[in-house]
Amino acid sequence: MTALGLNHDESVSQQITNYADNYAYRPQPEPYLVDNPYRRPLDRARLAGIDWRRPLTEDRFASDDSLLANRVLMNVYESDSMFLPVDGLRGKERDFAAFYDPDSRVLADRIRPTAERFALGFLDDSVRVNGHWDEAQTLSHLDATIHEATTGGFPVQTAVERAADPRRAAEMLMVQMALDGLTEATAMSQNLGGAFGPEQSELFKIFIDEFGYGVFDAKHSTLFTDLCRSVGMRTSPHHYWFFYLPSSIAVNNYFYRVTHDRTGFFRYIGAMALLEATFAPWFARLTTVLRTIFGDAVDTRYCDEHAHIDQHHGRMAVHDLLMPLARKHGPVAARGLIRGVEEIRLLSSLADADLLAQLAWTPSARPARSTADVEQAPGVPEIRDIGPTTAFETRVADVDTSVDVSSGRVHLHFSGTGDPLTVAAGSGVSVPKGRLYGLSADEDAVVVVGER
Repeated sequence: MTALGLNHDESVSQQITNYADNYAYRPQPEPYLVDNPYRRPLDRARLAGIDWRRPLTEDRFASDDSLLANRVLMNVYESDSMFLPVDGLRGKERDFAAFYDPDSRVLADRIRPTAERFALGFLDDSVRVNGHWDEAQTLSHLDATIHEATTGGFPVQTAVERAADPRRAAEMLMVQMALDGLTEATAMSQNLGGAFGPEQSELFKIFIDEFGYGVFDAKHSTLFTDLCRSVGMRTSPHHYWFFYLPSSIAVNNYFYRVTHDRTGFFRYIGAMALLEATFAPWFARLTTVLRTIFGDAVDTRYCDEHAHIDQHHGRMAVHDLLMPLARKHGPVAARGLIRGVEEIRLLSSLADADLLAQLAWTPSARPARSTADVEQAPGVPEIRDIGPTTAFETRVADVDTSVDVSSGRVHLHFSGTGDPLTVAAGSGVSVPKGRLYGLSADEDAVVVVGER
């Protein structure tokens, strides 16, 4: 047994809560993680309440359990990659050692299969790939899917443009994009080793484009950093940790899952090829929206680069990588490739719906519920004491929820940027089911949280 609780006799649930005890994952009172890529708070108490034997279903994708499980998975996966602070390691040595602690990584390997099944296992039921897929059928299906994705409009960009606060909405979108944007192609890099013929070199061509052909200023993650910086957003990895939606983390985790599992290789290629083949018009539309909102100050080279290079990447991924693999390796490869296409299509659709709902929610204060209203509401209300040293957390409301302030005043955080909504004593706010929110207070306050 070590300080992290490595014990073969413990349940997986206990091992997951032990994993959350890592020094790097400790709670903190601030809503942002400043210049430290290792601090990624995990709420041990909420994790302990998850029944890991009951994997998420598609209708529970935007839930608090999904948020918690996907946060754990992200830490598990990313501890396999190298992170160093931009301003240097001095003062963060303990966090560095904790994040890459060998015992923690052994524990991560032990809990990973359970966390993967819990968070992403629903794909096995929601996506079915049956029948025989020959070369012509595979290409025909992929062409139809690409056409649908590139001609169906751009609902997220349109919602950002039409939002009550377009700047805040655009920044919330960029918070979700930061999950991949600041570490772009990291999952892809895990499939570059080994030996799998000319297709290996085709994949490397795409990868080296993502890394700017060895020129740091042209690296895609550098361009994304420049985009964020141009509109005043922070650029260190996971600064906005608490404001990632569960669906956004899940999409990122999916690519780590299918690259970590070598038998998921064909699924990875299918998913990656679909995105590469549909990104160009998506990013071209985003450029227009960002320039409308931010004006000439915004640096859109990240979007412009994708609008240009992904026209080529889409062709390369489909015709020089996916189809040769299907042709060479037969039905097993073809089914895996199509499965990857359909899985990322579903995950992207769910993520869009989750983000659109978050962007559409603008909370407002109202009179607090009366004692009688609280007593008549379903469930048992939770009384929370919140103060300046209380650990900050965001959660997803699993039911339509009411937050009522009994004393003091609290700040309700609902997006990665912008001021939170301040709710004074005697007032409350309604949180719709599926929406992400967090509470903080400058002075001691008491809130009643319950179903409405």
